[in-house]
Amino acid sequence: MGVLADWFHRATPRVLLALIVTIVVLAMAGGLYFQHVLQLEPCPLCVLQRVAIISVAIFAVVGLLSRGVRGQLVGAILAAVCALVGAGIAGWHSWILVYPPESMTCGRPFEWFHQDFPLETWLPKLFAGHGDCLKVDWTFLGLAIPNMSLIAFMLLSAATMLAVRRAWVRLR
Repeated sequence: MGVLADWFHRATPRVLLALIVTIVVLAMAGGLYFQHVLQLEPCPLCVLQRVAIISVAIFAVVGLLSRGVRGQLVGAILAAVCALVGAGIAGWHSWILVYPPESMTCGRPFEWFHQDFPLETWLPKLFAGHGDCLKVDWTFLGLAIPNMSLIAFMLLSAATMLAVRRAWVRLR
């Protein structure tokens, strides 16, 4: 068995939750780098992905700070749900890049987001989303930013589900 596989085989729920928080911090650092250094404006779907990934971290931290396995299990379950929701959003975003809708960009259906939940007014550096969801501004190895986001959410989903499994086994 490889070193990495052996590490994952022995990792406790708390260690996995710490890994999840680390992945989120790296992903958010990347997103903020794209926005503030490369001047790539996030779109409304990007903003929703940020909400999902930050939610993953919040619930992972709750589980991480919990004294008992039951709290770790609850935190891991809630983080897993948020990771799966984020994967769905990133998957949709990746899909519309390949198969763009004929009559709209993603900004129109998300106008309610800016009107009813104006995150950009109280946290503009993080949640300003005026970019075009259908525009590919940057790629790496042929992957657009939503594709990389989908990969990150898939890693987070796997890690959170493994943390759920480990916590469940310890609880029984």
